[in-house]
Amino acid sequence: MTTTAIRELFSGRIDRKIEEVIKVDQGDAEIVRQEIDEYILTESIELNMLKVLDGYRQSVNQPSEAIAIWVAGFFGAGKSSFAKYVGLAISNRDLAGDSAGDLLGQRAKNLQIKALLKAINEQIPTEAIIFDVSADRNGPASGGDRQGRRIE
Repeated sequence: MTTTAIRELFSGRIDRKIEEVIKVDQGDAEIVRQEIDEYILTESIELNMLKVLDGYRQSVNQPSEAIAIWVAGFFGAGKSSFAKYVGLAISNRDLAGDSAGDLLGQRAKNLQIKALLKAINEQIPTEAIIFDVSADRNGPASGGDRQGRRIE
């Protein structure tokens, strides 16, 4: 009878540090690259990504005042990851020598996603500004100080 260690069942290292929460403002290219490498694009994620990328690509030929997307879902549904990776991919951020668009395209099973990312990155110079709206909800604009303490 052969025994298999649990770590042998995984393709990657499981004894490394794993970030608990996706940080949209993560600056470390290696961490972001690893996040994309491990991102699972489900059928639903790919369908929604296709809608976003197709709409973005079409915006060049069909200008509109619709300049943003709204990502909604339950807590823990993957909204931040989805928005972060799409934003990084369309802005084609360099991640330790590879582009985020190429890396995300490699994760997609849908060939149209790969083609759209390539077209967007070649034809639409983009700078994605990614931030967490809720990160400073107790800051000065909401009556709080910089440490999030309520000011009356």
